[in-house]
Amino acid sequence: MPIALPPPQLIEIVGPEAVAFAQAQFSSDVMALANGDWQWSAWLSAQGRVRAFFHLLRDNDERLRLILRGGSAARTRDALARYVFRSKLQLGVIEDMHAYLIVAHADSPDSVSLPIGTNIETSGLGTCIALPGHAQRWLWLRDARAAPIVTQDSKVARNRDALADIEAGLVTLDAALEDRLLPSWIGLGDLQATSVSKGCYPGQEVVARLHYKGGNKRWLHNIAFNSDSLPAPGTALGVRSDGDDQARGTIVCSAWTGKGTGAALAVLRETDGGDLSALSSPTVEIRSVHRIAPQRI
Repeated sequence: MPIALPPPQLIEIVGPEAVAFAQAQFSSDVMALANGDWQWSAWLSAQGRVRAFFHLLRDNDERLRLILRGGSAARTRDALARYVFRSKLQLGVIEDMHAYLIVAHADSPDSVSLPIGTNIETSGLGTCIALPGHAQRWLWLRDARAAPIVTQDSKVARNRDALADIEAGLVTLDAALEDRLLPSWIGLGDLQATSVSKGCYPGQEVVARLHYKGGNKRWLHNIAFNSDSLPAPGTALGVRSDGDDQARGTIVCSAWTGKGTGAALAVLRETDGGDLSALSSPTVEIRSVHRIAPQRI
């Protein structure tokens, strides 16, 4: 049974210069994306920090859709609009769609046929996108005006979805972390969401420098923890030194694994990740840490 997700944050870019605009603004190679396919992508600041992380769908030569992983579609659309200038395109927020998670092929509605391994399928019922992880999962976008379907709509089901993302190393970028993290810190290079060969885009120099010269000091880690409450995105992990708390890491997203136990994706320095005694938080007790690399699709 599909799991009902929170309202999707969707942006569309429509017009004869839509693809050229996206190529100049986003970190992925949009020109290499075929019609009817999708790729991971991001919009970075000039300093190389991630302002938005999203699935980028190319419907045709004049229409792109962004499915944001966290954040606000309206706020991101307004920020992008400042860079349109005289480009022949329109930016809009899509508000008439519902989002569902389909887990395993058996959960697909009878009218949605998705062979294992399919990356994207578009039909009159909407769009399905394969997600990384051990279980077969698809994100299903469906017209809100279509006939209602039977779904799971519970915190438990949504927590399972969030936990599957964490196990796959797939971040959701909360508004509290926008413009704070470098792409390499949250594994966007492993997802091929950043290009070092396509040419200029905001933050490209930072991405290229870290790729070719190295120097990245922070990586995405999976942590297991004990806590009475789920740590919020942006929760700092640090050590006490000379009476001061020195931030050593940041929780990006988290989910429950049991009563009082959870898992999270956190940005840590490699050396800090191997020393549990160096990680502390007033509300989170760290039980284990290991560095991960997101699965590619």
